[in-house]
Amino acid sequence: MSSTPPRPKRLREDFGLDAAWLAARIEASPIILGVGTGLPAFERTILHERPDQFAVILFHPADGVRRVVEVQLGDADQEQLARALQHWEDERVRLPRVEHRVAIAAERIPDDVAQSASRIQAHVPLEVVELHAEKTGNIVAVHGEPVTLPHLDGGPSEAES
Repeated sequence: MSSTPPRPKRLREDFGLDAAWLAARIEASPIILGVGTGLPAFERTILHERPDQFAVILFHPADGVRRVVEVQLGDADQEQLARALQHWEDERVRLPRVEHRVAIAAERIPDDVAQSASRIQAHVPLEVVELHAEKTGNIVAVHGEPVTLPHLDGGPSEAES
């Protein structure tokens, strides 16, 4: 009996699905990202040059907060964090009277990205989400799981404990 957990399924590699497919699912049901609380409303998609990356703007009517979520197939990276922060800043300038938060979502959050996100989270309302895909019959479902970020001293961050 193997004690190694199964490798998480990837949208492109395991199911032949791309970022356009994921963006359409998020537009139809933004709750799959797992950011914030309540039922977010989809506002718009920001397309990027690379086909495996995009951002979405969500609005949470219950608390009046807009969320900028930078989404990427595969592993998160430092560039994704930088893009997310730039989109967040752009939206804050565009609508200064509205509260904005930022998130990154990817199929895997590597340790170096989690460490950087933890440092950023000390100053910016940042959420980090890992996307999980599962297939049942002909249906592929995706859902976001919040990631517990390491605290700067190596333990869990206070916001996540």
